[in-house]
Amino acid sequence: MSLLGLVKLIEFIAKRTGLGKRQAKRFLANGEVYLNHEVCGEANVELGKFDHLSVSGKVLCALSPRYVFLNKPSGVLSATKDPLHPTVIDLIKEPWASELHLAGRLDRSSTGLVILTNDSRFSRYLSHPDSIVPKTYRVATDQFIREEVIGAFQKGMFFAKENTDLKPARVELLGERECRLTIFEGKHHQIKRMFLQFGIRVTQLHREKIGHYSLPDDLVPGAYRNFQPEVLEESIVL
Repeated sequence: MSLLGLVKLIEFIAKRTGLGKRQAKRFLANGEVYLNHEVCGEANVELGKFDHLSVSGKVLCALSPRYVFLNKPSGVLSATKDPLHPTVIDLIKEPWASELHLAGRLDRSSTGLVILTNDSRFSRYLSHPDSIVPKTYRVATDQFIREEVIGAFQKGMFFAKENTDLKPARVELLGERECRLTIFEGKHHQIKRMFLQFGIRVTQLHREKIGHYSLPDDLVPGAYRNFQPEVLEESIVL
């Protein structure tokens, strides 16, 4: 049974043990059910993904929430599996790596901050359009970044393929062919497509920040680090 959503305790015990609801009720009545290390006799309490549950001394549920920063190198896929190319999961040398999924992707050639987690609520918050989470990139181009390009980005562009207006971006010019760009969507190849509307090709794309979370300065390409979210957006329902 998946615990991606909430499920009633008695239903989970009945299915996970294979003994049915009648025996699950006996476990509860006899004080053999421990929820988060305390005796629980309430059959209809909702069990969350990261709750710890044991029945008659046997642990049935003990998944820990995990949040990981990864500095993605070029050439690595933002995917969990691929038969031909290394993926971000391959870089996580932990026994729990297979639990993780991505909270937003980067192109194979792009580098920088990737966040991985087993907390689907957290990843939905970071990637859902309604959250409007800013993402900041350092961008290098093959041509000068003209004033008209900056103006168009700051005004907000239109993507005909998705029939959508992009929110105004923030642009900090770092050099004639380099800028720091903050966007508020995650359309396919969005930044490359924004520049291509002006005949400019992106030569390097490096993500520095997602929402509150910045790529640590001392995290070298290919390295990863556990972190604890600053704020879990409990009030947001997506």
